[in-house]
Parts: sequence; C-alpha cells; structure tokens
Amino acid sequence: MTDTPRFSVTIPAYNAETTLTETVASARAQTYRDFEIVICDDGSTDRTLALAESLAAEDPRIRVVSQANRGSGGAYNTAVRNARADLLVMLSADDLLMPEHLEQMDRFVREHPDASVFTCDGWYLYDDGRRERADPSARWHDPGGCTLGELLEACFFGAGAVYRRGVWDRVGGFREEFYAEDYLFWLLALAHGYTHRHLDVALSVHRRNTSQKSGDVIRMRETDVRVFDALLESGLLAGPDITAAANVRHRLTRDIRIRRALTSVLGASITERIIAATRGIRSRTTGRR
Repeated sequence: MTDTPRFSVTIPAYNAETTLTETVASARAQTYRDFEIVICDDGSTDRTLALAESLAAEDPRIRVVSQANRGSGGAYNTAVRNARADLLVMLSADDLLMPEHLEQMDRFVREHPDASVFTCDGWYLYDDGRRERADPSARWHDPGGCTLGELLEACFFGAGAVYRRGVWDRVGGFREEFYAEDYLFWLLALAHGYTHRHLDVALSVHRRNTSQKSGDVIRMRETDVRVFDALLESGLLAGPDITAAANVRHRLTRDIRIRRALTSVLGASITERIIAATRGIRSRTTGRR
C-alpha cells in the first residue's frame, strides 16, 4: 500500500456499537487492499468510540477521529478532512460493502476518467434478516449514468458511493443542517457539472427498518422540500431543470399535506398501507414505477 491510499472509506458513527464492528469488517475484507478507513465518532453516548479505537488498534489502516455531535453530515465532513485519498467512499455505520466493492469500483473509475461520482447496485437488509435486491438504475438503466434531471425525480442508491475529492471541495462539503444531507450533496454535484456513472452490480448493503413510521416519512419529505429550496436558491439551475425542480417541490408539499391529513384520521400504519396500495395500482395502470 502506498503512503497515499487509492480509497478512503469514510464512516460517520453515532451510537453505532451494535453495527460498527460488522460494517468495519466488511471494509477490511475487501479483495482490493489499497485503502484506509476513517471513522468519525460523532459524540456517541454509548461504546462506539471505544469500539472504534479498539478496531484501529488491530489494523493500521483504520484511523479514528472524534467530535461533539454534529449529525451525519458533520461527521462525513470531518472524516473527509482527515482522509488522505482522492477517491472517497461513503459508508454509513450500519451499512456493508461486499468483498469486491473496491476492486470493481477501482476498475470502473479507471474506465470512466470523465466521471466524478460513482454508484452501484446493492441490497436492502431488513431488521428481520430478509434481503431484497435494490434496483436503483431502473429509472435510468443506461451506461451514461444519472442526469441532473433524473436525479431531481429520485435519488440514486447511495450505499458505498464513491466520489472524487474535488466534488466535495467544489460543493463545499455536506450541509450539516439537513436531516438527509446526501441527496442535496449529489444534486449540487451534478448541478456543478460533475458526471455520474452507475455500475450495475450489487456491491453494497443498506439496512432498512421495517417499522419506519409515517412521521419519519413526513420528516424526510419535509427535508426534501428544504433540499429543493436550497437547490433552487443556489443559482446553479437553468431552464428545464428549474421547472422540474419546482414541480417536484410542489408534489412533495402536496404529498406532505395528504399524509398529515390521512394520518390524523386513520393513523400512521393505515395511511402508509393506503399510499403504498395506491402507488401499486398507479404503477400497473401507467407502466411507471
């Protein structure tokens, strides 16, 4: 391994003692060896920091930094500032990399020197142990990757995403005041003109909680509204993209109003079942996902 590694796997960790060992083990098990792991403990109140330090004591490729709690965006920013590689890997403290993730990503990056943002297919892992294949490229199953217009409609599968350090520098890092900071980061990256490429191979695993509540869904949509506000205010959009972003923002606000109204009468679980069933009918009748 050279003094400057090819990849830096950045892991923000907050109260992640139950998953961090498995997440780090998945990174350490890579068939491609030229990498480092940077764990940022984000003010955890459990044993996360002690666990991270014990893992670092076992492997010189692991480095640990700690800070007062700033959220995952702030933890990613701190990890990136302490990372040495040009190619940065996003890995939540409860997600996993398949053993060939870095090896295949290294090859893919070399094949696409024009691109700066790289994603792959993966798996959803539910809390009952069930795995489900994620097919994030169904909307834009094209070697050209995702365009800004397509990203305005839906965020791509970001577990294990790789991006060049120049993207982080130009965008200004992750916005720490956002609940889901990665979506705005990707939107701003493409709005700045960076190119995305998608590798249609399942190389990462994203944990999903099957008991997610309607309140969390509403919170995510409220965050998305703020994301689109920030994007529209950035001055980076032009022409059709401005119209598309405004239309998506309108749909989000309408969805929030509907969910709130239904939840107040029917409750969270029934509301989500109704909305899911409605979308299923719409998909079958229109041919759209």
